[in-house]
Amino acid sequence: MAFASPTLTLAPLNASAPRAALPRPIDEVAQPVRGPRPLHLIDSLVRAVGPPAVTELVAPSPRFQAALDAARAEAAAFGVTFAAVRDGELLWSGSSGRARDGRSALSPDTELVIGSVTKTFVAATILQLVEEGRLELDDPVRLHLPLLRDLNAEITLAELLDHTSGLADLFNDTTRTGLEEHPEHAWTADEILGALHEPWYAPGEGWAYANTNYYLLGMVVERVTGESLADEIDRRFLDPLGLEATHLLNGTVGGPLEPAWTTIFWASGAMAASAADLARWGDALYGGTVLDPSTRRAMLRLNSHDYGLGVQLVEVDGEPGYGHTGLLNTYTTLLYHVPAEDVTIALLVNRSHVDLGRMLTAAPADGPSLLELALQP
Repeated sequence: MAFASPTLTLAPLNASAPRAALPRPIDEVAQPVRGPRPLHLIDSLVRAVGPPAVTELVAPSPRFQAALDAARAEAAAFGVTFAAVRDGELLWSGSSGRARDGRSALSPDTELVIGSVTKTFVAATILQLVEEGRLELDDPVRLHLPLLRDLNAEITLAELLDHTSGLADLFNDTTRTGLEEHPEHAWTADEILGALHEPWYAPGEGWAYANTNYYLLGMVVERVTGESLADEIDRRFLDPLGLEATHLLNGTVGGPLEPAWTTIFWASGAMAASAADLARWGDALYGGTVLDPSTRRAMLRLNSHDYGLGVQLVEVDGEPGYGHTGLLNTYTTLLYHVPAEDVTIALLVNRSHVDLGRMLTAAPADGPSLLELALQP
């Protein structure tokens, strides 16, 4: 399979599933893979630092703004927000363009849907519960969700985290119809799990990206803690890190996603964030003290499909790193951490199926690209 741009390498999603037999996934990686660079163990790239100390936003840079405008033009997007953190310092955060209504201007603080980047928050919650001794990665999922009697008893939490459970994706013909015909309907867990197709393969015997895995992980968090997933994410990450422009969407009519989208994708993709918040989160997760160093190393051990525990290989223009992408409804997102340079980038776009690599490397006629600006000393 050939693709137009070689500038962005990502872990392939739904790689083990017969693509012709499935509807096109809505929440999957925004860019396909071309020749993934082997990076199955990134321990050598992990830095050990103290708590993240992100500074206040610096004055807007005309060069950053010109590069962001060039990125938006490259994607023909309505609007784009961007932020970069380097060495714990917020270099710049900005916006270009408008909301999808064509009238409302975006600001650097605008919250956009982040899709599957939500999985990084859910994975971190599970891993903190492991650190606290309340879970084990090899726990059978049914140990914590005993009412799911039809779930294969051999599926473990680790297999949900790295998409080796074999479960079919929750986006299928039934949920697609619901999203298209009744977007106002808030789906229950029983409805979503009752619509699942048969598993794609036996647990641990393949790899295929499935949002179902993280829907179940969200249920595990709520069962083990007795709190809502939104409250746990707030308490553990958003409040301590001061991420005030980030939240799990609640399905309210009139929000950025209709209730059907929010409830179906929930723990697998229904969060919104500003670019600055998302870059801060990536800096804290991949280089700070959100997780113990040993846990972070376990999270970053990538399998043969370049996917770890809620993290995937990301390489832009030859710069290897890790993070996650998101594609949900009309939103595309990239969270990208470059450990060699201690840089974390967040790129949020209110258009689907854009080429994130080309956006980061698009340069105005008289200046550097966003990637060059973020990585330069």
